[in-house]
Amino acid sequence: MSEGLWLESWDLVLGTIFFSRLLVYILWDKLTLVAHTRLVGNLLSQILEKVLVGVQWGRCGLDLAREKYNHILIYFFDTTEVRLDMADILENKLMCGTGGPKASLGRVHIDNACIQIEQNSSQDSYQVLQRNYQCWGCPLLEAWKTPESMPDLDLVNASYSFQVQTRYSTVLEVVRNNTSICNTTSHFQQYGVYQLDLNNCDISVQTKPVNAFLPIFWAFVFLCLLAGLRLAYQSVYKTAVFRRFLVWVQLRSDSPPLLEGEEQDTAQLLESAEVAAKKARRVKSLDAFRGLSITIMIFVNYGGGSYYFFNHSSWNGLTVADLVFPWFIWIMGVSLVISTQSQLRNSLSRKKIILRVIKRSFILIFLGLIINSEGRRNDLRTFRFPGVLQRFGLSYLVVGVMEALLLPRQYSDISTRGMMGPVLDLTSSAWQWVAALLCLALHTVVTFQLPVPGCPTGYLGPGGLADNSSHHNCTGGAAMWLDVNVFGSKHIFQSPSSGPIYHGVAHDPEGLLGTLTSIVLCWLGVAAGRVLLVHQDWQSRVKRWLVWGLVCGIISASLAGFSQNQGVIPINKNLWSVSFIMATGSMAFILLTIMYLLIDVYRFWSGTPLYFPGMNSILMYMGHEICSGMFPWSWKPLGNSHAELLAMSMWGCGLWVFTSYVLYKKRLFLAL
Repeated sequence: MSEGLWLESWDLVLGTIFFSRLLVYILWDKLTLVAHTRLVGNLLSQILEKVLVGVQWGRCGLDLAREKYNHILIYFFDTTEVRLDMADILENKLMCGTGGPKASLGRVHIDNACIQIEQNSSQDSYQVLQRNYQCWGCPLLEAWKTPESMPDLDLVNASYSFQVQTRYSTVLEVVRNNTSICNTTSHFQQYGVYQLDLNNCDISVQTKPVNAFLPIFWAFVFLCLLAGLRLAYQSVYKTAVFRRFLVWVQLRSDSPPLLEGEEQDTAQLLESAEVAAKKARRVKSLDAFRGLSITIMIFVNYGGGSYYFFNHSSWNGLTVADLVFPWFIWIMGVSLVISTQSQLRNSLSRKKIILRVIKRSFILIFLGLIINSEGRRNDLRTFRFPGVLQRFGLSYLVVGVMEALLLPRQYSDISTRGMMGPVLDLTSSAWQWVAALLCLALHTVVTFQLPVPGCPTGYLGPGGLADNSSHHNCTGGAAMWLDVNVFGSKHIFQSPSSGPIYHGVAHDPEGLLGTLTSIVLCWLGVAAGRVLLVHQDWQSRVKRWLVWGLVCGIISASLAGFSQNQGVIPINKNLWSVSFIMATGSMAFILLTIMYLLIDVYRFWSGTPLYFPGMNSILMYMGHEICSGMFPWSWKPLGNSHAELLAMSMWGCGLWVFTSYVLYKKRLFLAL
């Protein structure tokens, strides 16, 4: 471009700008640009104000969330400091004495604390008595007394200190010259060092204890992280755009097509996949429920981090570990009735079904005997006969035979049954309920009326120290007496959960008498399965399961007197009491309802990863029992802390869940 044309172009631009500005200046009021400018300014100021308010609300929300977070930490963990140090991970090196004239120093182990006695120059004789608060009706036992002579300097710490457990509260009483002067109840914390004032029972903290529950917090954070990653993966993978992209990549690669058949466009492929998925649908919540039970069972059998609530209750009451076995019995009843009617629909004779039930029952009993011999416990002079799988086998035998004989081949449409249609699941099983009631009546009569030599008739206690040691050899009452007379005292479980606290005699929690109530619990599961067979809409199913759960819960709470130890029939897993099966049955009904809504109705959750172990539960149970104590599922702990034990339990349980996933992908299932 020539220089003249360049100058002319710039003159044109500058002239246009000048005349535009002049026009705006002349017509400013005519075009109401001032009003528009003010409007835009007001709008921007309002937006800015709302942004500032939003930021302020956000800060308030963060402050509120932080406050609630701290409240939760204080409520569950009694601290807002959740950082783990090496004392939480490795074994603590704290030393404490045994008290008394033959004092010695020993290491304070997990779930224990050290109590130091404040020395004084008094010539009085002091005694400190203690009792585990969980030990119902137990006497106070001597924990420390004044040394007869002044110990050497290096034994002072040993002579003036003793250990207490920290799982439950501890009752302490100070006795001076055979006269009680004070008492106190405290829940000490792990590895803490406390000083006890003998004059007024005041307790002061000398060394800050270690919070034993912080590993659970971090385990919860870890599981939430895994769940969040899983949800993020699913939310991305299930988007239509991403799935079309995968199909597009698959169609343009040399690998085989995603779906069988000739090449199709993306929409056809997606539609075919959705149709195939709908055809393959089943009630997955049943398998997820079974998977939840076996997963918790593996976790608690591998130690559960040595937390008391992941171990069986000492006698009355419920812990997490007490739930899994009855839930298995219950879900077995659900599956049993569905499987039995499926066989009847396929025109299989009732005789053949009964023979299958008998065969499976004896296989379960035989597998249970194999498990009992694990770990070189195969001495026939002391071989244990009852067991978990034996209880499964006997319950399955009774309920399975009854259902094979009496279950209808096909339930008719409830709309054709008039007023009786909505309760068809109950009216069609009258004889089964008669049998269940007979089992309950027989269990109650034997428990409360069978005379047991040397024990009160109807005794339900743990024996040992309970009732001030007045019934030491009566652990379990009629249930124990029946097992001893049928199997022999050496052929039942020798280490019941009541032993560490009550110090009673041998008692088998899977004994004969409890089989009657486990049969009833299995029939409660059958009732849940019959609801699935009779009622096709999910609302009817959910309503009935919730009613069942409410009724069973009310019965359980009423029998237990809404207390742990003071009811007519306390909730007791060792005895499989009536209140125990009603409580666990109530929880099972409600839990299945929740899982059914999440998995099968709203499809918010696919049931993974619990679905995979639920599809192979027998193999998971046998495998984890046989491989218990073997590497890589477990190892000898480097220390003795909750953090390491919890990590090891989660690792072993996670390996079995992963194993079930691999077996599921390879279509390998153990069926009896």
